Amino acid sequence: MDKVMDRCGLFGLYDQDTFDTARVIYYGLFSLQHRGVEAAGICVNHDGKFLYKKDKGLVTDVFDEDSLKKLPGRIGIGHVLRYAGNDAVENAQPIVIRYTNGHMAVAMNGGLTNLEELRHELELTGAVFQTMEAAEVVSVLISRARTQYPTIEEAIAHVMPMLKGGYAMLVMTRHKLIGVRDSHGLRPLMLGKKKNSWFLSSETCAFNELDVDYVKDIDPGEIAVINQRGVNFLDVGADQGSALCIFEYIYHSRPDSEISGLEVYKARAAMGRELAKAALTNADAVIWVPDSGLATATGYSEMSGIPLVDAFVKNRYFGTKLLKPDAEMFGRGINMKLSVIRSRVAGKRVVVVDDSMIAGTTAKIFVSALKEAGAKEVHLRISAPPVRFVCPYGAASPDASALEAGGRSVDEICRDIGADSLAFLPQEAMLRACAEAGCGFCCACFDGNYPA
Repeated sequence: MDKVMDRCGLFGLYDQDTFDTARVIYYGLFSLQHRGVEAAGICVNHDGKFLYKKDKGLVTDVFDEDSLKKLPGRIGIGHVLRYAGNDAVENAQPIVIRYTNGHMAVAMNGGLTNLEELRHELELTGAVFQTMEAAEVVSVLISRARTQYPTIEEAIAHVMPMLKGGYAMLVMTRHKLIGVRDSHGLRPLMLGKKKNSWFLSSETCAFNELDVDYVKDIDPGEIAVINQRGVNFLDVGADQGSALCIFEYIYHSRPDSEISGLEVYKARAAMGRELAKAALTNADAVIWVPDSGLATATGYSEMSGIPLVDAFVKNRYFGTKLLKPDAEMFGRGINMKLSVIRSRVAGKRVVVVDDSMIAGTTAKIFVSALKEAGAKEVHLRISAPPVRFVCPYGAASPDASALEAGGRSVDEICRDIGADSLAFLPQEAMLRACAEAGCGFCCACFDGNYPA
């Protein structure tokens, strides 16, 4: 739905039981598939020998029984990649390098605002890069720092102040699995445990499906070091304030995940209730946009008393392998993903609840589709403020000129989309809906206040 794709998925395992490490990571990545559909990769540590497989495509495309059998080991990390265009194969993670102390594998979620500066400085000193990913640049920085420090975690702590932006990171060495969050905690990372084994994941939904006990969120500016003795924590400092990306609650995360003590579904439903208080309209039905709009539409329906109606059918087989339509067929191409059940909307005034609006392209198409299906009125309600600023922290989002809300009034956007009315959730109401979370938030794409 024209979303900000600022997300990747991370999953790691330090196996001290009898788990099939690669297979467990495979299932963990499958649970996190919504965070990235372009590429997937797994690297395992087999007695100091690093074995890995990564390729473009979904987790189920990249791995099968044979490939997983070729990845024995007791420590491993995995990654699903967000949008990477034609470079999905080259930029697939984890990044694996050999350095003076052996092998190291790195996987990252997020983006660095000073990536090109760091890359250029390293190239001037002889570094050669094979990908465009921040993980490769960071792996080189860590490997060089390792020559000055006795442990890998101290080398990482030395490198962290150089990294400007928002990220969560997994690092695997011969004897350790390490999880890292940036000093603002813009990207999520959780620690879990099952029996004697330790897990790291971008979301708790993967823990739920693998029957892993949640232990804690890795704190902003914290390094979690896992070895055969257990877990130790190194605090590099989060004195600049917690600022989790608010889009984790709006769209990125699965509704059954919990971040900083707040379930994502609960936050979205609260946003829907706040939206109904702020922008109620006379209507016959509340319609949700699959899939992330369900919780917010439910909250809106509960608060407004307007019945919730299924009106969109989503083609579950729509994905990255579908041939993309040309410009002339673009609208029909979108409708290959969402279709309207005419009998549910004909002659009705409908409120369509969606979680966010970036470029507005999809909103124009489904508003038009609802009216063509006979809807008497179409009122669009967005459970987030207007996105007016570009995210510099790794988002594959449009530039400022492509943002629907950039420099335009709500009335102008409404006319452009073709809705009968349009309302966005005020930022203060959005934050009220997330008040139970034990963290602060980055809302830079809404207000331009960049924390890093």
